[in-house]
Amino acid sequence: MNNETKYAKEYHEETKHSEVSIQQSRHYLDWNNKPLPFKVYSNLPLISLPTDFSQPTQGALFSIGKTQPTKGKSVVFDIKNLAELLFFSAGITRVLKLDYGTYYMRAASATGALYPIELYIICQDIPGLKAGVYHFCPGDFTLTELRSGDYRATLADIAGGNNNIVRSPITVAYTSIAWRNAWKYQARSYRHWFWDSGVIAANFLATCISLEIPTQLIMGFVDNVVNRLLRLDDKREAAVVLAPIDNNSSADSVPTVKESEDLSIPQTIPMLRGELNYPEIWKLHKSSYLHNKEEVKNWITAATAFKQTPTNKAAEVVHRKALIFETSIMNEPSLAETILLRGSSRKFSRQPISFRQLSNILHYSTRGVPLDFLDSKIDNNNNKNSTIDIYLIVNDVEGLQAGAYFFDHYNESLEQLRNKVSRGISGYLCLGQSLFSDANVVFFLMTDLNKILDTLGNRGYRASQFEAGVIAGKIYLTAYAQKIGASGSTFFDDAVSEFFSPHAADKSTMIAVGIGVPGYKSRPGKNLAGQLTRTEILTQ
Repeated sequence: MNNETKYAKEYHEETKHSEVSIQQSRHYLDWNNKPLPFKVYSNLPLISLPTDFSQPTQGALFSIGKTQPTKGKSVVFDIKNLAELLFFSAGITRVLKLDYGTYYMRAASATGALYPIELYIICQDIPGLKAGVYHFCPGDFTLTELRSGDYRATLADIAGGNNNIVRSPITVAYTSIAWRNAWKYQARSYRHWFWDSGVIAANFLATCISLEIPTQLIMGFVDNVVNRLLRLDDKREAAVVLAPIDNNSSADSVPTVKESEDLSIPQTIPMLRGELNYPEIWKLHKSSYLHNKEEVKNWITAATAFKQTPTNKAAEVVHRKALIFETSIMNEPSLAETILLRGSSRKFSRQPISFRQLSNILHYSTRGVPLDFLDSKIDNNNNKNSTIDIYLIVNDVEGLQAGAYFFDHYNESLEQLRNKVSRGISGYLCLGQSLFSDANVVFFLMTDLNKILDTLGNRGYRASQFEAGVIAGKIYLTAYAQKIGASGSTFFDDAVSEFFSPHAADKSTMIAVGIGVPGYKSRPGKNLAGQLTRTEILTQ
């Protein structure tokens, strides 16, 4: 069924935004039925994570720009390392009390601040934690044990025999709770599963680099078996990606494959009155399932054969300008400082940024993503394969003419496609939001969707949306590392493709991100790990 790509194509067409679809929508937000921001189990034992963990001290741009550490070191991975990874990926950094409720802001952004992504841990015995399957609750910074025992071999087997998982002390599994985001974004929220998990993964990857621990992001796995292993209600929540880490030490013994004996779904605190079901989401998601180990292997083989080729449309280029990025920045903030500073800008000041700042964002955000469906070998131009192309509207960058551009990542240059572009265009394309007219630059992360689906099937829709989410997360971090703000946006789908055509005539937008000088000074977030009680997080 994964190869019947009509499902992805139909979903993408049916969930496009246009002026007409926005005007005709009768959707409203029922604030009395807003989903709870945390998944809380009713009757399973809790383990408090330590709060005296270290912070990622490597420079932010260094950590963001690398896909693997220069020299992986052997470390005894313990519960404090785990707490550090979890906090800087998805921990609570701010608590905002507003008229319409309390928001628990986290280390990575989320559409609508709804945080639909849950994290689970599958681990061997590590110092401070017994082997098992656990759910992470960022609210009170605890783990809930779902299964006891070492399930790494089981997970590796259902990921096509992935040896990285077997030798990893932990694998973090990302899932999405459908209703938590669909409450606001309806059927289109399936796209957000991958945007929101992608920005968390960007934090996770950078934190692993700072710890000098290799990792990989795995999207090829047997869906039903992973969901059962995590004890998910597969009508409400589903696995998105697996992220094993490698501490560079060989396992003492290879665990045997275990069956997930308890197939029951643990009771959780309900999400208030109830939830609506959007069948379009599950129709596409389940049409992209892989059903056995051989299907996983075949999918990965087909996926890694995918090659992105340079776009050769030089005749359309007004002029080309090479990036001028910095390999080292004086007073570069640490990754921890950058993550705590990061937010989602709500006002840009229309002050210019430098071409070097833009170059740094493009360079460090596009060094590659260690995904199982991409060939990870660096090519002769020191670029990694990708499903994503970056188009951008430049409104105010010193040393760069305003206009529409394509980022040629093979040659690290910008190709101007249009000049004299009105500043209002970037705002119009982002659903008419003035914030994105005020932005210095708006990035549109696009892909040749037909080519991706022909190669990767319906699961290719997940793959490109997720990779775009990771790159968007890197754009966020590289912007804040240079004291620039950033904010993600949805968009008028066909209008974006038309605006960048004929260069982007065959491409679809996955996500948009605006950057600019903030129009206000915000306070950095704090490490709030363990400072909130379960009662507090359930009575927002």
